[in-house]
Amino acid sequence: MRILSLILLVILGFSCVRNNKIPKEILPQNEMRKVMWDMMRADAYVTDFIMKDSSRNQKTESAILYEKIFQLHSTTQETFKKSLLFYESRPDLFKVIADSLRSDEKKVQEYPNYIKKPQTDTTYRKMNLNKKIIKTKQ
Repeated sequence: MRILSLILLVILGFSCVRNNKIPKEILPQNEMRKVMWDMMRADAYVTDFIMKDSSRNQKTESAILYEKIFQLHSTTQETFKKSLLFYESRPDLFKVIADSLRSDEKKVQEYPNYIKKPQTDTTYRKMNLNKKIIKTKQ
């Protein structure tokens, strides 16, 4: 009875271990994140700019952009779909991708705050300009 319990315990222990290896035909997590990021940006571009032109079709324009993205990342639509299904079946691995996409989005949203130049008071600028004009006249 003890041997049977021990064997059962060992089997249960090994069955709970997850293999974190990603198969060769699946895109690595970092590459998958990059492809998904570009696809999200392409969707935003189509929604914000292309759809303002009523003569263009959203699905067609999205498909064109997706193909360009796949070419840019040297992958195919089939590989991307396989990878997406794989990561959806492995929430522990997909969470890493989703979290990094969220952090990328936050960085983009915060970026304009870094490039804002401090505005100089117009009165101060006029005073400095007047000083320069007075100095050149003397």
